[in-house]
Amino acid sequence: MASKKSIDDELISIRKQLETIAEKSEQTKAALAEGSKSGDTNSNMFALLKYMIDENRKTTILLKGIFSNLENLSSELRQEGYEESEPQPKQEERMLKEVPLSEIDTGIIQLIQVKGMACADDIKSRLGYRGRNAASARLNNLYRLGILKRYQIGHKVYYKYDAGKATDTLIVSPPQ
Repeated sequence: MASKKSIDDELISIRKQLETIAEKSEQTKAALAEGSKSGDTNSNMFALLKYMIDENRKTTILLKGIFSNLENLSSELRQEGYEESEPQPKQEERMLKEVPLSEIDTGIIQLIQVKGMACADDIKSRLGYRGRNAASARLNNLYRLGILKRYQIGHKVYYKYDAGKATDTLIVSPPQ
């Protein structure tokens, strides 16, 4: 196992490499600023392009070295039995997403559960709306929240409650 000192040495080495990149970048910026004062646009563009290609190559090589060092440290830690990632939460420990709904929305969900599927016209007649827009807006909102599934059959859009899709959702409605 790599000791704390060897890990610290590796991290110091990585920091030095990153500082070197920063220093080279500042030096090149200063050189380009001096070159731009001369006024020759073509030579400035060529110098800038050459600089970008060189720095990209250097950065790629440096990053490969850093990734290699990190992979070596990671493999040493794995050999010692350390876990790389956090353990996944158990099924019971899963966080539920609370979705507060109005009485009207819970009524819509109950209607859809009883009927199986419903469209905006069904909701319009059930709630006594004059037009389909309000019913359609409520259904679309429930769809965006992940509570309903949407199916288009012909020119109509039908919504269905999918209990499997809403297993991580806790529907909170006001007291009745």
